[in-house]
Amino acid sequence: MNLKHACLPWLAAALVAGSPAFADGFKDRTVPAPIPVPAPVPVPEGFTYYLRADLGIGWNSKAPSFSESGNLFGNEAPTYEAAVPFGFGGAGFTSVTSSIDDQVVTGTVGVGAYFSPRLRGDVTLDFRGKQSLDTNATYSYAQSPPAGPATGNTINGTISDNLRVQGTVVLANLYLDLLQRGAFTPYIGGGIGFVYNDIERTHYNSEVEVDGVGTVLGGRVVTAVGKESHVGLAAAIMGGVSFSWDPRWVLDVNYRAMYLDGGSVTLTPNPTVPGELSKATLGEQWEHQVRVGVRLNIW
Repeated sequence: MNLKHACLPWLAAALVAGSPAFADGFKDRTVPAPIPVPAPVPVPEGFTYYLRADLGIGWNSKAPSFSESGNLFGNEAPTYEAAVPFGFGGAGFTSVTSSIDDQVVTGTVGVGAYFSPRLRGDVTLDFRGKQSLDTNATYSYAQSPPAGPATGNTINGTISDNLRVQGTVVLANLYLDLLQRGAFTPYIGGGIGFVYNDIERTHYNSEVEVDGVGTVLGGRVVTAVGKESHVGLAAAIMGGVSFSWDPRWVLDVNYRAMYLDGGSVTLTPNPTVPGELSKATLGEQWEHQVRVGVRLNIW
């Protein structure tokens, strides 16, 4: 028997039985199992809450309205009496002018939160410097009945009413960041809340009696002061840009248009006329503001 033919049955049996030596040779050539890769996990923003502080300056495009009611002129006999007593701004008035301080300084503190990558909101407290509204007026009326020459005498009067307003504003604000927050982020926003006004009023009224030829015969001065507090509506719209130079710190430069409700002060202008009260009312106003501030991301 040929040796080659004699070995073939043995080799076939070894293959069928799974020879260890044969199997180990092929084990070294197998491909390793792949390592599983974890699924991506969304990374949330680093901060949820922030503190803010701003300093700004505001100005009015026009003075808020001033009105007065309750005080009658020419109703005190016998010298200061008109045929028909009249109120502030009535037929006897020759001029009425009002002016307000050109500028007011504002300071803001607040706390806010990030609601989404582009939406955030905060609650702010604004402290406002004092504003002074000055109203000046002149008027004239003939005495009735005439006291003196047949032509009658004339009463020439001047009024100065000063309102000093100290306001504090609380607003709830919502902002939309136009770009995803980063190193440079423009935004728009709006807010609504209330204003607490302390209003001090100083009323000054002088009247001079003049005869038919212009001779001054006498005069009088009436002064009164009062103070009241009022709570009214406040609202704002704003737009600005923020610059972030650090994950925690943000510089905020913005413009804000603010609506502020007014208020009134009632006092007794002339104690010699029982029951007569004078109510001076400061009208609503829109104020333009430019502000610069910082936000500190805290958590």
